[in-house]
Amino acid sequence: MASLLNKKLKAGALQYTIFIAVVIALLVFAFISLSFVQNKLRIKATFFQEVVTASNQSFNRITNIELPYNQKIIVPKDEDTYVETTLLKKHWGVYDVLSVTSTRDNEIFSRTALLGGQEKKRTALYLEDANQPLVVVGDTRIMGKSYLPIKGVKRGSIGGKSYMGNQLIYGQVLKSSKKLPEFQNSIKYNEVINRTVLNENNETIELDENLRLVHSFSEPTKIIREYGTITLNYQKLSGNIVMYSETKIKVKSISSLKDVILIAPEIEIEDNVIGNFQAFANKKITIGKNCVLNYPSALILDEKIVQLVNKNEQAPQILIDKESQIKGMVVFISRNETDNYKPQIVIEEQSTVMGEVYCSKNMELLGMVKGSVYTKGFIASQFGSVYKNHIYNGKIIAIDLPKQYCGLTFKNSKLEVAQWLNY
Repeated sequence: MASLLNKKLKAGALQYTIFIAVVIALLVFAFISLSFVQNKLRIKATFFQEVVTASNQSFNRITNIELPYNQKIIVPKDEDTYVETTLLKKHWGVYDVLSVTSTRDNEIFSRTALLGGQEKKRTALYLEDANQPLVVVGDTRIMGKSYLPIKGVKRGSIGGKSYMGNQLIYGQVLKSSKKLPEFQNSIKYNEVINRTVLNENNETIELDENLRLVHSFSEPTKIIREYGTITLNYQKLSGNIVMYSETKIKVKSISSLKDVILIAPEIEIEDNVIGNFQAFANKKITIGKNCVLNYPSALILDEKIVQLVNKNEQAPQILIDKESQIKGMVVFISRNETDNYKPQIVIEEQSTVMGEVYCSKNMELLGMVKGSVYTKGFIASQFGSVYKNHIYNGKIIAIDLPKQYCGLTFKNSKLEVAQWLNY
């Protein structure tokens, strides 16, 4: 009996020992596995950090790199990190799109941004020298460095209202030349059409009434093309999308547009529209009342050299109605040397452009520009008369434009990130 009991005790002890051994083995295996996973995650995190750093450094170096368009540029692997970076620059209206992709082993990190020109020393006004002085009237204010004709600036009076300021220009005054400074952004109306609408690599889609579409800039551009008028009502469109009409585009306040491009001879933005887009036309762009076009929006009218058959036909024009805000650039380009003594850009009372206004003909400034104005001349249409090179109650305040603003690219501009694109 004692012998049998002794055998049972030995068998139980053996089972207990085996159990302890299995538990210890599992713990050791778990510890080794955890160490392996932690080491792998550490390496993975290190690699990911390296590719993120490489991407960010590429954007920091873009001011010193001349990149060709539509060609993938491969930056050789870094000898220390073994990270390979690919750069791809494309046109996107008046801006550029730069995509940077960095890879190491299986770690990939990509960033995409809109690029624009940045001026370190902001100009308030550049008025082309046409052998006429600038005349300031009423509650006009020009604050910042200004380039003026050799005849300078003087006080004036319209309808019994004289200039109210203590100084004519609140800032440094320099002499302008007989031509406006040229900017490098390639924005001709036909070129924009050729790059986008007529590009065979892009995809044409239908415009449904309730279309909801967010499209990545890493994919071919989606084109919505119509012969007749395109009316945007309930559509919500964001990203790499171009809408083109051979006649007219209308944008209503119930639509939602972000980062897209509109191209048509005439573009009409109705009252109370809020969005962010680029609009290209060659006849007319109208912005209604109480609109807000967020940064980095752009209104571009590229006038063709044409003779108006009907003298009553309205000349090409960009009109920004009352109490609207444009955050970006407003540009009128003309190759027609005829001066019709009418304004080609009109900024109405209580409206604001925060950015840049560039007009190769005449503009009428009744509202405010927080940034820079480059123009051939000014027109003031008041009390039934037209006053050449007069500003009536208009304001140009360069210091109110944020330093981070990027827009037109002039000779000495640096290319910087205007906006990150999360598409």
